[in-house]
Amino acid sequence: MGVIIAILSSILSIFIVLKRLSLIGDGLSHTVGLASGIMLLSISRGFGFNVETLLFGDILLVNLDQIYVALGVLAATLALVFVFYKELVYTTFDEIQARASGIRTWIFDYMISIAAGIAVIASIPIVGVLVISALLVLPALTSIQIARSFKQTLILSPIFGLTSVVLGLLLSLVIYSAAGATIVVVGLLIFAVVVGLNKFKVATISRASKRLPQ
Repeated sequence: MGVIIAILSSILSIFIVLKRLSLIGDGLSHTVGLASGIMLLSISRGFGFNVETLLFGDILLVNLDQIYVALGVLAATLALVFVFYKELVYTTFDEIQARASGIRTWIFDYMISIAAGIAVIASIPIVGVLVISALLVLPALTSIQIARSFKQTLILSPIFGLTSVVLGLLLSLVIYSAAGATIVVVGLLIFAVVVGLNKFKVATISRASKRLPQ
């Protein structure tokens, strides 16, 4: 079930991040801060079940109806991206030029907003409010750091989302922490590692270029 949510949110996260970069900082810091706190408190058994369920859902306890709903939302999202791929890319990267070329950008803005809203509503009972919020941001942010094209971002984002979910679930079983909170923290760690490696690569190339004879 976590795999479905990870793929769904990771695809939507690309359009959300690229069109709303100004909102990322505050949302990401709040999400990560709360996730870290809940994870540590759950390890020490210091947090109530109801609050944890509201924030991070019951990703390990899902029923068939929830799986069917999530699959339906994922299929609809993939269909929209496939059918309107060019329009979505054009609107995301250059909305003014897209309008000038005759594309009704407001339709696709509403399309992404509605799809994200439906994804959130379908995901809250499973992964909770904060986890879906993080999965709608972190995978795209991470993939953008290393992708060289939009298509690469579209491929890498679900990979990072799936990695966060799988590693988060495994780690939560090992350290007996809240699964949802651990997924968020793992996603942040992956993002931090990718950013660090990217900066190291840039610094290495810069130093090497300075050593070349003029």
